[in-house]
Amino acid sequence: MAKSIPMDARLLDVIIGVSGFLVLIVMLVILPMVTVTGVAYLAAIVIFILFLSGAGYLVNEKIT
Repeated sequence: MAKSIPMDARLLDVIIGVSGFLVLIVMLVILPMVTVTGVAYLAAIVIFILFLSGAGYLVNEKIT
């Protein structure tokens, strides 16, 4: 059986931060094309917050 090597928590945080930023940028570009601009920006921010919250929760579960 292969042994799993735990990732460094700092590296994992950086990966999550960069991927969260990319999700935000993609949502800021795509959502205004689909719906009203104001609603699209609010939805992008909410999706970004949910993404970071979910990722933080999963990282916390993996580390502890």
